[in-house]
Amino acid sequence: MVGRPFEEALFKEITELLDQGKSPAGWLDIELQDIRLTCLIHKSRPFLAGLVEPERFSWVPLCDLVLRARQLEGAICSLYKADLIRVLLMAVHFRNLPVLQASTRFVDLTHVLDVLAKDGHDAGLALERSGVRTLLFLQKGVPTRLFFGNTQKVMADDSVTNRFLLYGFAPNAPEGKVEVFNRLSIEPDPDAGRALTDLADEAKPPPPMNIVVHLHDRVEMSRPFMPPFMIIGRDHTCELNLGSLSLSRRHAKLSWKRGRFVVEDLNSANGTTVNGQRIMHGELSPGDRIGAGIYEFVLEAPIDLKDPKATVMLISDADDQTLYIAGEDQSVPLNSEILIGKGPNADIKATGMSVKSQHAIIKIEGSGVFRLVCIGRANVVLNGKKTNDTYVRAGDEIKIGKSRFRFISVPNV
Repeated sequence: MVGRPFEEALFKEITELLDQGKSPAGWLDIELQDIRLTCLIHKSRPFLAGLVEPERFSWVPLCDLVLRARQLEGAICSLYKADLIRVLLMAVHFRNLPVLQASTRFVDLTHVLDVLAKDGHDAGLALERSGVRTLLFLQKGVPTRLFFGNTQKVMADDSVTNRFLLYGFAPNAPEGKVEVFNRLSIEPDPDAGRALTDLADEAKPPPPMNIVVHLHDRVEMSRPFMPPFMIIGRDHTCELNLGSLSLSRRHAKLSWKRGRFVVEDLNSANGTTVNGQRIMHGELSPGDRIGAGIYEFVLEAPIDLKDPKATVMLISDADDQTLYIAGEDQSVPLNSEILIGKGPNADIKATGMSVKSQHAIIKIEGSGVFRLVCIGRANVVLNGKKTNDTYVRAGDEIKIGKSRFRFISVPNV
C-alpha cells in the first residue's frame, strides 16, 4: 500500500495486512511535506514510532501515534516491507542520539571506520544525501550489513567496507551528512506488539460526561469534562476550583487516557480516594465517587439540557447548536479562531485602557473544546477570576477592560 490519502479507517486495513503477513518487518509512513511520522513494524506488529523532520529524529510513544497522525491533515500513507536489520537501525535513530554528526565535507569516512574498528563495539553509521539515507551496520567494529537508500548500484568487490566507501566518495557526489551511533540498544515501547486498531480505539475522544461536585449530600456544582484533563484544587488556575483549605492548591488530576477516565493524586496533603479507598492512580467508571478534601466528585452522564441550573458545554460541530461569544453589540460564532482586542483586525472589539490591540485568542482544540489564551502579559476575568489561559464553556462570562462578553448556545435553524 503506497501513496494512500491518510484517514483513520486505514488502521483497520493495515492491521489486516499485517495479520496476513504482508509486512512482517517494515514500516508505516504518514507523510506531510517535510514531516514524516513513522511506525516501525516487527513480527507484523507495531514496534516503535518516531517523527522524522528535516533536522532531527525523535521518538513518539505508540500511544500517541494516532493523535499525532490526526494533526497531519492531508497526509499520505504508505506501508513498506523491509529487512529486519534496517528496521532496527531506524529504531536506533529514534531512541539514541548520534555520537558524531557532521557534513561529509569535514569527515573522513575511512578514519571513522578505523576508529569504530579499534573500539570493537556494535555500531551504526548513516550517510544521508538529498534526503536519501544509506545505513551501515557494524558488529564488534566490523562492517557486516549495508543498506542503500536508493536503487543505485555500486560497482565493487564483495567487501561491505569498499562498497560503502565507493558510495561515500563517489565522483561528483553532493554534500551529505554523516551520523555515527555507538550504542545500538533499543529501549522498547511499552505498547510494542499491540495492533494499530487497538491504539486507534484508545485514542478516541471521551464520551460526554459531567463531573458533579458534592458537599454533605448537596450538589455544589456540575461541570462537563474538558479533555484531555481537568485539575481539582484551590488554585485559581484549576479547572475545578474550590476554595476549601482541605484541598491542596493542585490536589488531583482527572484525565482521559487510553480510552479510560483516570484520576491521579498530585501529592496532595490529605490524599485522594476512589469509593473510599486511598489511591495515587486509578481508573474510573461512571458513578465512582472520588474523595478530595471535604468534597466528593462523581462522573455522571450529561444532565437534561432543560435543567436551568445546569452548566452545559456546547459541542460546536453538533447538528443542532453552535456556541457564540456575544456582548457589546457583537455576536460571533466560535467556528474558527477568534481574535479579541481593540486593533482593526480583531474579530471581537473590546474597550478600555488595559485592552491591547491583540489581547486574546479563542482556539478550537477539538470537537466542542474551546481554549482562551491571552497574548503577552494580557489577562481576562473569567466568571470573576483573573486568568490568562483557560477553557471556556456555554454560560461563562469574561470581562476584558470595560467590556463584558458571554458564551451562549444558539440552536441551529
